[in-house]
Amino acid sequence: MTKKYLMGEMTWPELKEAVAESRIAVVPVGCVEQHSHHLPLNTDIYVVDEICKRAGALVPEHAVIVPAIAHGHSPHHMDFPGTVTIDPRHMLDYVLDVCLSLSHHGFRKILLVNGHGSNAPVLDLAARQTIIRTEGRTACATMFHMDSHDFVKVATEEFPDLVGKWGHADAIETSFYLALRPELVQMDKIYDDPPTGLMNLGSAVLPLRLHWSTLSSKGVYGINTGASREKGLKLVEAAVIGLSKVFTEFYHKQIPERVDHH
Repeated sequence: MTKKYLMGEMTWPELKEAVAESRIAVVPVGCVEQHSHHLPLNTDIYVVDEICKRAGALVPEHAVIVPAIAHGHSPHHMDFPGTVTIDPRHMLDYVLDVCLSLSHHGFRKILLVNGHGSNAPVLDLAARQTIIRTEGRTACATMFHMDSHDFVKVATEEFPDLVGKWGHADAIETSFYLALRPELVQMDKIYDDPPTGLMNLGSAVLPLRLHWSTLSSKGVYGINTGASREKGLKLVEAAVIGLSKVFTEFYHKQIPERVDHH
């Protein structure tokens, strides 16, 4: 058994060995986009990639972390310099090609871990199409990197006022980045720009996908009050532990055989 778990650091014989161990392939997917005046443009890709790598380190026998897909779907942020957006059709084809390549090399379970909210519908389609295109030989799923019981529990404890009001470049993301690369967070430039209408929240039943510049002059959507490195370290630990549990559960999950009833 190879002790390596980062695909990019493996040789092809080592990858072949990892595949033979039935490990899952984990693909971090993010975006390069504006995160106001205080957070770097790489927030959505750097955080998810780091969380995946740390989770992989906890259960290297269960996962292989694939080099991240850095660019995602973010047309609504294009009024702010630095945002890079990919047409959803192109992104779907690209992510699907990555998944089909991994399937071709023998991976039978692929997990797309998302770090950017607007990637979600594209990644869902890519996961579904991977299953269809491989005729069920490869199971593929997608999840947001914060969607684990462990993370939600800690986030709720540390930021009770933000429950149901998660935003963009807010205290959650600021605390995450403070925990990982504090020297890149410009704390003197953070500010609050709280949501003014429930239809504008990502968690809304009827969300409005407006251009971000109509919501905020500086790119923030949410509350930054209370952000700290101490809280961020707790969030990172919870996200890593929660994601590693998902890796293990997916690794052990038995995938039923397809049955054609014609």
